[in-house]
Amino acid sequence: MEIGKLSNEQLDRIIFSKIKYKDERVLVGSGIGEDCSIVDFKDELCVISSDPITITTSNMGKLAVYVSCNDIASKGIKPFGIMVTLLAPPRATLEDIQEIMEDILQVSNELEIQLLGGHTEITDAVNRIVLSVTSLGGGSRDYLTLGEKVQRGDLLVMTKYAGLEGTAILYDDFKNQIENLTEKDLEGLQYVSSSLSVIEEGLIGAQIGVKSMHDATEGGILGAAWEMAEKAKLGVQIVSQNIPILEVTQKITSPFHINPFRLISSGVMLMIVAKEKEEVLLKSLQEKKINGAVIGEFIEEESMILNEHGQRLPLDAPEADELYKAYK
Repeated sequence: MEIGKLSNEQLDRIIFSKIKYKDERVLVGSGIGEDCSIVDFKDELCVISSDPITITTSNMGKLAVYVSCNDIASKGIKPFGIMVTLLAPPRATLEDIQEIMEDILQVSNELEIQLLGGHTEITDAVNRIVLSVTSLGGGSRDYLTLGEKVQRGDLLVMTKYAGLEGTAILYDDFKNQIENLTEKDLEGLQYVSSSLSVIEEGLIGAQIGVKSMHDATEGGILGAAWEMAEKAKLGVQIVSQNIPILEVTQKITSPFHINPFRLISSGVMLMIVAKEKEEVLLKSLQEKKINGAVIGEFIEEESMILNEHGQRLPLDAPEADELYKAYK
């Protein structure tokens, strides 16, 4: 099989379509475009999300916390705790595990999120370290963004810049092969490494009253946009020129022939917002020094990309993330 996540069609065929029992307490369960599940505990709703880090070992502790916690933020709340599962091969050292856990604790302490527990094991079932983090958040219905009906004409807003997480991973894993980076590029990389959390913009989106949010992980900006359109049962027209991207990302992805718009982009939040709330959303992001841009609009036609030449190209379902090209 091809390396990477199973396709949405495969997931639906072998998993989603076969889920028969549904507990009445589960408000949001498995599905395409769903970042996390929501369970109703009457007084509060519990939000749960789980994500692994498998493709890189560089800074995997930090990335694992950011990626999982960002899913919780897509519901407009701050996670309060994480659980960690770490599987390491026999050749791993105690120092390897210690370094990963120190990164996990550093990020969780900075974000004020408690490490609740988990599981750590040495096993010959893996040939390199596999790390998975499950995040939990909670809040009342009044504070959670549970998703409103998306309508034609609603806007798709993106925070920050395309390919943030992918840029960080590529630089960490291939820095000896990357040439001609300027001082400005190195400053861009510092920005990237410090911008992988979307908790702040998630809280802003909830406060403004956006209709839905989705953090852009595997499949990048275009993959996440397609998933949001599928969930909304509408199309979305993306204007490629409106997608913000850092120059350093273009430099780092170019040698690998990677499309940065389909590159894993943790650190980016996509938000669906009604036109009348566009200005206040962008202003609120700007006040927190978070870049925001309108990159598309929801339509009743098939999803498409309007490129720089004015051509309308189909926006296809996400396949394996572009990041994997660098490891072939």
